[in-house]
Amino acid sequence: MIKVTALTPTPDDVRVIRDLLRIYFPQIKLLNSWEKAEDKAITNGQESFMMSKDGLVVPTEEDVPPQEILFVVAKNNFPMEVKVTLNLEGQVYSQVERVPAETFREEFTNRERRLLRLALHKVLKHSWLVDSSPWGILTGVRPLKIVHRLLDEGLSEERIMLHLTRDFAVSVARARLLFQVATLQRPLLPDKQETPRLISLYVGIPFCPTRCYYCSFPSFSLQQWGHLLEDYLQGLLREIKTLGLVLKEKRVKVQNVYLGGGTPTILSERQLEVLLEMLEDSFPFIQERELTVEGGRPDTLTREKLQILKEHQVTRLSINPQTMHEKTLVAIGRQHTVQAILEAYGLAREIGFPVINMDLIVGLPGEDSFILRKTLTEVLKLKPENITLHALAMKRAAYYRQEKINLPLPAEGQVMMDLAHDCLQDAGYFPYYLYRQKDIFAHGENVGYSVSGKACLYNIQMMEERQTILGFGVGSSSKFVNVTDWFLENIYNPKDIIFYLERLDEILQRKVDKLQSFL
Repeated sequence: MIKVTALTPTPDDVRVIRDLLRIYFPQIKLLNSWEKAEDKAITNGQESFMMSKDGLVVPTEEDVPPQEILFVVAKNNFPMEVKVTLNLEGQVYSQVERVPAETFREEFTNRERRLLRLALHKVLKHSWLVDSSPWGILTGVRPLKIVHRLLDEGLSEERIMLHLTRDFAVSVARARLLFQVATLQRPLLPDKQETPRLISLYVGIPFCPTRCYYCSFPSFSLQQWGHLLEDYLQGLLREIKTLGLVLKEKRVKVQNVYLGGGTPTILSERQLEVLLEMLEDSFPFIQERELTVEGGRPDTLTREKLQILKEHQVTRLSINPQTMHEKTLVAIGRQHTVQAILEAYGLAREIGFPVINMDLIVGLPGEDSFILRKTLTEVLKLKPENITLHALAMKRAAYYRQEKINLPLPAEGQVMMDLAHDCLQDAGYFPYYLYRQKDIFAHGENVGYSVSGKACLYNIQMMEERQTILGFGVGSSSKFVNVTDWFLENIYNPKDIIFYLERLDEILQRKVDKLQSFL
């Protein structure tokens, strides 16, 4: 166990320190927190918390005192300078960060926080307290936004690589990956003139045959919650119809639709047809619209359902094995076999979907590089147009977060991530979108790969947040994008089915009002 105390000029600095430490110590337990006195202005901050090198906080035995660390932060504004001193049981390490001559545009507060994170990152590295993350000081979900901002400023590849590696401490390999993805995305991003007249849709079906043990999405097992499925579908259809009328009135067209969940193909043939017909009747689409359906569980795919999807011109179908290792499928609660994946894929190919995606998870319990390589080999034999790599994320809502499971070591995990990237790029796939998550395995990332010309536009628009996305159903979010400054406003639907149905009138009114004022 390690007891950490941070002494800083402001309480905000303590939060920055805590956020960066969570990269390496995901669960941090606060011991005491500095708060503002009623009659005094805030002038400095102090906070103590416990953490352990395996990321798990456990009680410390009285006769085994915890290792103690003291962080002290000092700042100058003119010129801007941040100094972090680490005292590790008498051993002192210091790091000073300043603004270099060759820099980029950045708000004052953001720059100060970045310098603090950079100084802290380097002092942790120099003290050998942690092995550096390949993502350096980046803690957010969308690291590509940094690259797009720098490209918007007209910076060259050389300058962007410099800023990523020097100013954000990103590894050369991950900096190259970011630049590669951003370069592929640029021609596919909508420009400021067309963005206000085009939107995309997300439609959520939050039901699954069973709940996978790693899943953190709003998802309800059919056995326990199936009695609400028809009521939910009626509420969803009402939401679609109501907002569709507003878009028609405003003459806004839909570019992409994504049916996710959950598992949308858990719906019956009749329910699928009703939903797809409602979408077609409610919204004005562009001629070459993209329509993705998550058929993630192969045990929900039948010839009849796939025929319905094909008749309604679904352009992209996801069949998500996560792994091609039989033992792992059982261990993660998937309740289907590798053979079922192969049969569903063969049926989808026979029916003729233009693009098939397959999701894989790196870091599943009990797996290693050997098993991952076998999975990649089996999937590449099928030649899907899209393959999406996900690093396992241990979120609070996942069953695995509550259980002790056997995961690969972080060093092995990074080898596995690199192996997956190399295999897919060697096979002719290109990375086209990327995002990260909190509590992600081995400092990893989620990356969508595609063969040439088959990238999923919805995934790009959703992650880069340069197009308004309307979300429908339980747990969905609507993102309203202002093209003048790319400012984003979110509206979230409830994650609880019963609450969603009970408050549907209020939900609809709020969205209608927002659309009327926004479009």
